[in-house]
Parts: sequence; structure tokens; C-alpha cells
Amino acid sequence: MNSYFIIVLLGAILFFVVWFLGWLLERLSQVLLRTTHEPGSRSWYMLVGPGVALHESSHALGCVVTRTEIVEFKPINIEVQEDQIVLGYVRYRKPKSNLKNAVINLAPVGVSLILLIAFAFGATFLVPDRPGLGGSALTLLQNLIGVKSNPALLSDIMYPVNEIGSFVYLFLYTFSELTVINPIFWIVAFLAMTIMFSNAPSDMDIRNASTGLKIIIVFNIIWLVVAYLFPQAGWILFGLYEVLAVLFSLSLAFAAVGYGFFILVAAMSKLKSPLQIIPILSCIGTGIGLWYFVEQGVYTFTPAFQTIIAVVVFTVVTLLMLLIRPLRANT
Repeated sequence: MNSYFIIVLLGAILFFVVWFLGWLLERLSQVLLRTTHEPGSRSWYMLVGPGVALHESSHALGCVVTRTEIVEFKPINIEVQEDQIVLGYVRYRKPKSNLKNAVINLAPVGVSLILLIAFAFGATFLVPDRPGLGGSALTLLQNLIGVKSNPALLSDIMYPVNEIGSFVYLFLYTFSELTVINPIFWIVAFLAMTIMFSNAPSDMDIRNASTGLKIIIVFNIIWLVVAYLFPQAGWILFGLYEVLAVLFSLSLAFAAVGYGFFILVAAMSKLKSPLQIIPILSCIGTGIGLWYFVEQGVYTFTPAFQTIIAVVVFTVVTLLMLLIRPLRANT
């Protein structure tokens, strides 16, 4: 086993992990979030609607890229059909090419990856003392690509894991430095959740992309064997799996931000309106208080630690309120 094999393994597995997380979030929303049972409501349009629109728009983009004729396109369409509700769709003339079908049906994965990365770097760029995170990503890619020419690193199977893990930690730490009193923190967290919703594959997506997925899986298995036996062959696919490993690792970290925001929203949804605003106000109030005391020199908490404390306060306040039956929403 060698470090290039580990890089290929990460690039291959994390693709399916990120896709699965989108599917899981959509299923969890149906169980934990009442909004998903109220299509067309104001809260539905705020929380779920954007993800639906982005998902269908991604399919439409896949049609455009593959030059597939779009018959009808409705990014949001609340329509009752027998015993189910159709929330949006793209009707197109199904191409004969399995590759084109795979591109169209896997388009939400690609679009969500690009958007997650874009928002990730866009958000962290706003942190004054961390403007070089994008440069760190390029350095990481350069280091991973170069392992094949360094026998010591090639034999160290933990090297890519440690390097990627350190970068992901740096990203999450940098994001937390925005703090809860920065509106961008909440906007990016909401966008992360929305993008993860859009990433969720429907049963139809999985069926239509099945042949393409099988090809991807077979190619990954073949290349894993090649990487295990002949790591120098990695120069043929120059940087491909290295880029995939880094981008999917970073998107996985950003997906964690989206999941965190979803958990906060799901917890607040269990409280009666307008009491739902109390936990978020307590969180932001804590953030403001900590910022003030740090500015006055009373405490020396880092911005990231201030974020952690504020989120803990949110959690505690929410749990305490949920323990009081009259404060709970009727379910």
C-alpha cells in the first residue's frame, strides 16, 4: 500500500459519501422538519424551496451541457399527482448515450460541489487574518501530486490523510472565526444546507444514472488496483484524484456546516412560534457579549472559541425550552 493509493481511495469514496449525505439530509428533513410537509408555505419556500430549485436547475444545466433537448422545465412546481407531491421537474428527451444520462442525473452532485467550494473560499476570504486559504489549497494539491516523486512520502500512507485533514480543520476553524455576530456566518450556513438539499438524488436520478455509476465504480476499482501495484502510473491521470480528494474532503467539511444549520433549524421547529426566535437571539446575544468583553480586554477568547460558546448556548437554551411542555409546538 502507498500514499497515492490512499489518495485514489479518498477521491473515489468521498464522491459517494457526499452524494449519500445529500440523500440522508433530505430524508432527515422529512422526519424532523415540519416544513417539508407544508409545500407552498412561507417557511417551505424559505428553507426547502431553494434546494428544490437548485436541484432541478442542475439537471437542466446537465441537459444544456450534453445538448439534450429540454421539453419542459419547472424548477419549483407544487403539484399533486395521485398520492405524491411533485415539487419540481425537468422533462427532456432521454439521450441514448449512457454517458449523457449520467451527466444529466449526476449534475446536482457536480453543481453542489462547485458551489460548496465557491462559498467555502468566499466565506473564509472575509476573515482578515486568513486571506490565503485558497493558496493553501493549491499548495496542498501540489504536495499531493508530488508524493509519487518522493519515495519517503509515497511509503507514508498517513501523509495524504494528515495533509487533507489539517487543511479541512484549517477551513472549519477559519469559518468559525467569522463568529455568530457576522451575518455572513448565517448566510453561508444556510447556503450550505440549501446546496446539500439540492445534492439529494431522487429515486429516478439513481435509476437513470445507474449505468454511468457502474462505469465510475468499475473504473475506480481498476485504478485502485493500478495505484496499489504501480503508483507511478498516477502521472497518467495527472492530478485528477488529488483534486477530487481535496475538493470532496472540503465539500464534506462544508456539508458539516450545512448539517449543523439544519439541526439548529430542526430544533427550533419543535418550539411554538414566536418562541422559536429565543434560541437564536440567545446565541447572537452571547456572541455580542463575548465580542464586547474581548474588545474591552476582559477576556482573550479567540473568535473561533466565541463561536463554539455561542452555539453551545443555543443548544442549551433550546433543550431547556423543549423540556417545558407548554413551549413545544403541537406535532
